[in-house]
Amino acid sequence: MSEEKLVAVQVADIGNQLPKHVSPSQLSSFDRCSLAYWFSSVAGWREPSGLPQIIGTLVHDVLENFLKIKAENRTKEVAWNLLRDTGEVVIEHNKSWLKEEDLITLKDKSAESLKGYFDLEDPTQLKIDLEDLERPVTAIFESVKLYGRLDRMTREGVVRITDYKTSKRPAPQYLTDSLRQVMLYAAGLKENGLDVGEVELIYLPGRDRVRRPTYKSALDRAVQHLVTTRRKMDSSLEKETWMANPGNACKSCAFIKACPAKTPKTPMPGTAESESLLATLNVEKRVRSNASNPNAGMEMLPFEVPEL
Repeated sequence: MSEEKLVAVQVADIGNQLPKHVSPSQLSSFDRCSLAYWFSSVAGWREPSGLPQIIGTLVHDVLENFLKIKAENRTKEVAWNLLRDTGEVVIEHNKSWLKEEDLITLKDKSAESLKGYFDLEDPTQLKIDLEDLERPVTAIFESVKLYGRLDRMTREGVVRITDYKTSKRPAPQYLTDSLRQVMLYAAGLKENGLDVGEVELIYLPGRDRVRRPTYKSALDRAVQHLVTTRRKMDSSLEKETWMANPGNACKSCAFIKACPAKTPKTPMPGTAESESLLATLNVEKRVRSNASNPNAGMEMLPFEVPEL
């Protein structure tokens, strides 16, 4: 729960539009703070990846490539070699800001996640199709276009979507958002004729699994959240007013110095003064497409998507 009340923030008209598709990560971003979502997904300022995100990406990449190997060759030695090689690339790419303590944390936490994976399952017994690793999910619900990629899907016994987490399992009340994301993927696949029987969250460091059946009411709630949130985004864009959500999340927000709700007398977001301020912060401006381009907005997604 937020520590402070929501604050309505007026933004300047900069002619930008919402992304053409909505992803589960966008939904989570909007739910946390719609103004931060505006800075990132509408105004086009990219927040730098923090250490937790880098660790998560590293572990996900390692597991994806590891499970592409033939089952009989999925040994611990192969996994550790993948972690070492991929980790070296990650460290090299981020060496400009990674401190010595960050390197220790990155190595320790990624290794702990990989150990947790082997404690949870025997990869030599896992049957998985290559197309079900990082599988794209596209669907349209009430004119709202969903696009995302699931970590993996298995089909033996029951069709199951699995999402890896490199954090420890949170308290039950904080599971809702993560479960809703995988339920939304299940709803998207169902819309395309594939029934998913179960969703699963794997919290690697804590060796915890959370499994839920994909009952109709859960899928309906996930879809309704998607549609309702997109309508809120549309309304905020039309009114040029976005809600800031002051609270604990502000401590790690890259836009706090440009946020009128937290930094008094800061320029109105979207103005030239605000853009100049953002250019001095640790954020990066995306290269925007021409608004007349039918694919305008796609640059906000981390990968190319097919036409829906």
